[in-house]
Amino acid sequence: MRRLPLENLAEGERALSAEASRYLVRVLRLDDGAELEVFDPRTGEVARARVIAADGRRARLSLSPPARRPREPASVLVQGYPKGDKLADVVRDATELGATLIVPAICARSVARPDDARGDRKLDRLEAVAAEAARQCGRARAPTITSPLPWTEAIAFARASIGEDGAAFALWERASAPLGPRLVEVARRGAAVAFAVGPEGGLDEAEIASAEAAGFAATSLGATILRTETVAAAVLGALGVLRSA
Repeated sequence: MRRLPLENLAEGERALSAEASRYLVRVLRLDDGAELEVFDPRTGEVARARVIAADGRRARLSLSPPARRPREPASVLVQGYPKGDKLADVVRDATELGATLIVPAICARSVARPDDARGDRKLDRLEAVAAEAARQCGRARAPTITSPLPWTEAIAFARASIGEDGAAFALWERASAPLGPRLVEVARRGAAVAFAVGPEGGLDEAEIASAEAAGFAATSLGATILRTETVAAAVLGALGVLRSA
């Protein structure tokens, strides 16, 4: 079924914005009488809807009573701030693979630094990327994305967000403990999980020490070293497979 992100769901008729109307008609290619699912990426509510006016500027829907899907287990990603547009790629992959919270972190080896003057626009774009990824993959709720935080604040926030029973891992190529066995155990007991990933160049020893002090276990993904934009997909994908086993 076709899906459309829509905030503030309520039963009854609903006029769409010009942007949503264009998306409904030009992208989803829906006509009068067509049925679709609408979802609020902030709250996780979903509703069935029927097109009552397929107008590219002023489309209208009839919505059924919204329902809230069960919350997904918490999967938190602390992502070292990367270069270029890599953060958008990470957000897209992490959304498709079940991340519930994404915290960009400014690290010692972060080549790129967020521009405060464009910070709100950058966050708006990342939220739009997450909402679109949630629509495509069938999730009812897009992950929460924070503004970039200094490393120590980012890991403290992530650790607090998973609760005392959650498990947290700082992924470091020099760690001796493998992630795999620990992840199997965490998935088996259904615990919330947080992963911390460095930027290009990885995490330095001081950052690993501060992560361990905050309750993150330094773990390795194996013999190969992944690019920063690849790590989230690797670990969140593995966690999703284990949780569904």
